[in-house]
Amino acid sequence: MPTWGQHSGRTALVPGFMAGVQAMHDRFGKRPFAELFGPAIWIADHGVPFSPTVEEWLRQSSTFVTRLPETRRIFTKENGDLYKAGELFRQPELAETLKNVANQSAAYMYRGAWAHRLAAAIQREGGKMTLEDLASYEVSWTEPRRISYGDYEVISLGQGSLGSLVTLGSLKAVEAVGMKELGHYTSSAETLYYLTQIFRIEKSLSLMTSEQRGVFLPGIDTSIEALTTEKTARLVVDHIRQNLKDAELTRGPASAHSAGVLAVDAQGNVACILHTLNGVLWGTTGIFVDGVSIPDSAAFQQQTIAAIGGGARLPNTTNPLIVLKDGKPILASAAIGSALQMATVENLINVLDFGMDPKSAVEQPNTLGPYLGMVANAPPKPEYEKETFREGEFPKSVLDQLRDKGQAVKVINDHSQDGYWIGIQLDPAARKLKGATTRKLPSLVEGY
Repeated sequence: MPTWGQHSGRTALVPGFMAGVQAMHDRFGKRPFAELFGPAIWIADHGVPFSPTVEEWLRQSSTFVTRLPETRRIFTKENGDLYKAGELFRQPELAETLKNVANQSAAYMYRGAWAHRLAAAIQREGGKMTLEDLASYEVSWTEPRRISYGDYEVISLGQGSLGSLVTLGSLKAVEAVGMKELGHYTSSAETLYYLTQIFRIEKSLSLMTSEQRGVFLPGIDTSIEALTTEKTARLVVDHIRQNLKDAELTRGPASAHSAGVLAVDAQGNVACILHTLNGVLWGTTGIFVDGVSIPDSAAFQQQTIAAIGGGARLPNTTNPLIVLKDGKPILASAAIGSALQMATVENLINVLDFGMDPKSAVEQPNTLGPYLGMVANAPPKPEYEKETFREGEFPKSVLDQLRDKGQAVKVINDHSQDGYWIGIQLDPAARKLKGATTRKLPSLVEGY
């Protein structure tokens, strides 16, 4: 099977985004379906200035996006040069695709002309995707997963959401530790130590088979449903206190094409949406179909695919969530990036336990998880066991104390392992909102 960095149509998976948009509109939408696409069509038609961030991403991916003529013509000007920051970037092929979806519904991408062109492009690159695969795709609706956290109730995605399981399980362990009494993780090495170990253990458990979990934490109910319970959380904390070693886990490259959207209406209703390709930006194959990027999401999930078999739905690694107090929403949260679980939990701690508003929360540094480097698979074990921190963000004295507790540390000065968080805090009584985002990617908080 292909691995990350290889050019193969076999790394493409059946897309779910547009089917999800159609399903949400069918269930909740009040405006005509075609109206949803107006702003996106206008932007694709008229263009936007190329941002410095996207210019850098394009430079790093230039060997991929110039491999095929249909992709090369999107990202190069008439003289053959790649677009640069500040230059007007138009996407007429994408605009035409969106117009067809607006007029013909999502069926255009699953049974219509676009579906035929996608299947042909994938097969031309050695893939096995068929029109039947696309036409048979179904959106799944699941019951949300809920946990208590102090005086709050935290609600996230349900069955099939690996990211929600990791985040909610981590929160239960944080609650069991009593971190508010230990001090903030930027000044207390003890708090920071617990956080790093909780993230590692929860991630390890979520990626193991039931047999492996039983060996890793003998005598503890580590079934998927139990991982977010108070009993398992206490036992996980006991496991940390006994200084037992973490299990090694395997991770792929960070996602670089994701978007979180939070919205609150005048009645206080909250929507929390997270979209991700779960792959490298534009995919290392560089396949585009009528202006739409076809990512290589299967490239670094080969073990999971082999375990669950063809036709199954891969675990969702995202973790959008809503926090309630006394039955009313008081916080909405979404995160992207390879360190999204850490960014989520730490920002929730900042808001719920330490009384920060979202702006103050995102100004705090975040841990970045095990060191991954700029490669597809985890580095050799000695490097991988190191916990990663951004240079200059955590006090050296705190990191030294963390090392004294037995946690290896690696300090980096790039942004290859970031977690990007967006949060909206609601005050139902005063009818006021406060919002903020991590200031490293293009983002916006506004209200009217």
